[in-house]
Amino acid sequence: MVLVFGGSFNPPTLAHEAIIKKLYITYKPKKIIIVPTGDFFSWKDNLVPYKDRYHMASLMIKDLDYAVLSDIEDTKEFLGSYHTLNQLKQSYDNLYFVVGADHIKSLDQWIDYKKLIRDYRFIIMTRNDYTLDEPYLKKLGVRYEVFNFSSPISSTTVRQDLKKHLDFLNPLVKDYILKHNLYQEVK
Repeated sequence: MVLVFGGSFNPPTLAHEAIIKKLYITYKPKKIIIVPTGDFFSWKDNLVPYKDRYHMASLMIKDLDYAVLSDIEDTKEFLGSYHTLNQLKQSYDNLYFVVGADHIKSLDQWIDYKKLIRDYRFIIMTRNDYTLDEPYLKKLGVRYEVFNFSSPISSTTVRQDLKKHLDFLNPLVKDYILKHNLYQEVK
């Protein structure tokens, strides 16, 4: 089993790190592949350049020997999660796609979603206060397991008030952000 955990990691927080550690303890995968989204997510507020998010993610997983970082989505356009997983499948077997329950609710609007559902299993992350739409997933034919994770830490909170939430960051990530003056002018 190899888990694929994507996201903007804008910035990567202690919650992301805790998710990775809990995924490893829970599922005992051979690897967890961290996939930062490319700069094509221009609609996302205050997205710092890919090179910075990639580097911060590498610092976050520096001591996690079971986690690897992929630059597969450092592209000019987003071809879809199905394309990303197919590319990773060339190097890894038995891939599981880790995705947040808040993102899965629009799965039927994703690029190649029917192929994604057909070819891959999902690990859907939920929070204590989130109800998963299981009839919707069943209707689509999604094969999934539920992974519960709750944390008050979020990248949005860090971006909104960096100085107040520096303790939400791995010390190496924090140092990188301060050294490169990231998220300083976000209001």
